[in-house]
Amino acid sequence: MELPPLAFNVSRLLASGTGTSRVHEVPASGAVLGGRVELVRIGAGALVRASLEVSLEVECSRCLAPIAIPTAIVFDEVYEQRYDVNSGARLDPDESDPDAFTISRAHLIDITEGVRQYCEAAAPMQPLCRATCRGFCPSCGIDQNTGECACEPVAGDPRWAALAALRKSEP
Repeated sequence: MELPPLAFNVSRLLASGTGTSRVHEVPASGAVLGGRVELVRIGAGALVRASLEVSLEVECSRCLAPIAIPTAIVFDEVYEQRYDVNSGARLDPDESDPDAFTISRAHLIDITEGVRQYCEAAAPMQPLCRATCRGFCPSCGIDQNTGECACEPVAGDPRWAALAALRKSEP
């Protein structure tokens, strides 16, 4: 998945009072289909409220065909301020979380990594190109969506015979 750079200059926002906000419309570019990002000044930095529509590039779990799945990504994340907006001096490093998203020395918030992480979390576990996808033949490997194979049906594992009998007896 190719994400465009999603960086916002927040120097004016950081110089403003707590509660000040800025809204940015995100145009379609790369895997991002569009959306909206709101930046709110808070004491520790800025709260990012993102609502984006992205296209996840995945493979069908049965036939490995590439699929583009439009997905809504919505998140709220705090980006910590590490540098003073007026002097550029480093703020107290003892109070900062080493794993937190941060505002750069140039007062930029780059949400690209946050969007990537939320896309990974939103990706389906077993995506299908279509509900009727037949996948590959386990014996010869032919894509059963494009043609039939001449393989004999594979006998099931005998340890599952009791469960198979229950399935056959269902109305």
